[in-house]
Amino acid sequence: MHKRVIDGRFELVERLGGGGMGLVWRAWDLALHREVALKEVRPPDPSIDEHDPAHARELRARVLREARALARLNHPHVATIHHIVDPGEQGYPWIVMELVTGGSLQDRVQRGPMPPPEAARLGREVLSALRAAHEVGIQHRDVKPANVLLRADGRSVLTDFGIAAMRESTSLTATGSFIGSPEYMAPERINGVEGDPASDLWSLGMMLYVAVEGRHPLRRSTALATLAAVLNQDVPPAERAGVLGPVLGALLVRDPAARPDAATLDGMLAAAESGHLPAPPLPHP
Repeated sequence: MHKRVIDGRFELVERLGGGGMGLVWRAWDLALHREVALKEVRPPDPSIDEHDPAHARELRARVLREARALARLNHPHVATIHHIVDPGEQGYPWIVMELVTGGSLQDRVQRGPMPPPEAARLGREVLSALRAAHEVGIQHRDVKPANVLLRADGRSVLTDFGIAAMRESTSLTATGSFIGSPEYMAPERINGVEGDPASDLWSLGMMLYVAVEGRHPLRRSTALATLAAVLNQDVPPAERAGVLGPVLGALLVRDPAARPDAATLDGMLAAAESGHLPAPPLPHP
């Protein structure tokens, strides 16, 4: 079978997955003789090029801006971007990234809940990636177990920042499908309030809750019912969280201003990682 080669250099081997932003492929770099991940960026609504070419152009430009900003981060817990293939107006970009082979946090949680100190270590790694991104003005907007990949040595890598480029236009595509993951989305984002990095911290808290409990406290049978639960229902206390309990309690509160800032949160996670019960954060002045 003839394999598809992108940009005369990257031979597509197999499809690894897809999300709101496009498809991810395992590929072979014919120049450097190494495996890479290739992200085929495509809009969730394929008819956008026909119906709204100006918006499609803006989307392409935003994806490229975001990829360049992420490439500058050079952070140990952010997936490394090696190269961008930009076909110009003829199509959407391909982003060439490191291939992370250890599966995702979602795969890990399906094998059973994580011990709280291990989840706290992972939480600190993801938090450090979010802090680096927030400092250069990038919010992730889709922190969830499927977007945290695990390297062979167990260290985690946050991936798939690109949803930000899609989300700002509209949360619902023309075909009515939802962008983002409703069960990990902060209540204020569901209400259309953007621009607060604390929203990513809610998502981190919900992800850690699922990691130690092995289940999601507000997931319902449909996406709409889940959205309603996130908006209207308090998160029940985790039963298996142990030393992580105070962290989850501090993050999963409706008011973004009441969540701990990143530095305080890192201190709380560090205590939990070492097996100590962290002190609750001081109230904001």
